[in-house]
Amino acid sequence: MVLYIFLILCFLFLIWLLLGPVIVYIDSSSNRYFLNLPGIFHARIVSSENLLLVRGWILFVPYRFNPFKKRGARKKKKEKAIEKKKKFKFPKGGAGMVKDAVGTIRVRKLELDLDTDDFLLNAWLVPVFNVISFPNTRLNINFKGESSLLLDMRIRLGALLWVFIRNRYKSFF
Repeated sequence: MVLYIFLILCFLFLIWLLLGPVIVYIDSSSNRYFLNLPGIFHARIVSSENLLLVRGWILFVPYRFNPFKKRGARKKKKEKAIEKKKKFKFPKGGAGMVKDAVGTIRVRKLELDLDTDDFLLNAWLVPVFNVISFPNTRLNINFKGESSLLLDMRIRLGALLWVFIRNRYKSFF
C-alpha cells in the first residue's frame, strides 16, 4: 500500500514537472528578476555588496550562489580540459525545432520603454513599435534617456520536450 502511494506521488510530481509553467519574470524598473517552477524551484537575483547574488530554493531547501566567487584552480583546469574535448554540435531538426520551441513560449506581458540615444533611430522606431504593440505587449519609444523592460513569460517543460521528441523523430526518417 505504501509503495502504491509513493508511486502515485512520484507520478504526480513528474506530471507537475512536465505540465507546470516555468515562469520567467524580468522587471528592470523595480530590479526584480526571477525564475520559478511553482512548488519545486525558485531562483531570484538580488543585489548585494559583491554586485549580485542568486538566492532561492529547490523543494523547500534554500540556497545561495555567488556567480562571481572564485573557484579553485583545480576545477578550472578540469573544466578547460573538458571544454577542449567537447565540440558543440547543432541538434538535428535545425530551424524547424527552434521555430517550434519558440512557439511553446507564452508571453503574458511585455512592456518595453526604450531610448536608443539616437533621435533619428528613435523617430524611425516609433511607427514600428506602434504596429507591433498588442494588448499584452506595449512597446514605447521615449526621448528622455530612460529604458525599462517588464517581461512575464511562461514555458511548459513538457511542451519543449514534445517539440524535441517530434523534431528528432522527423529528422530520423
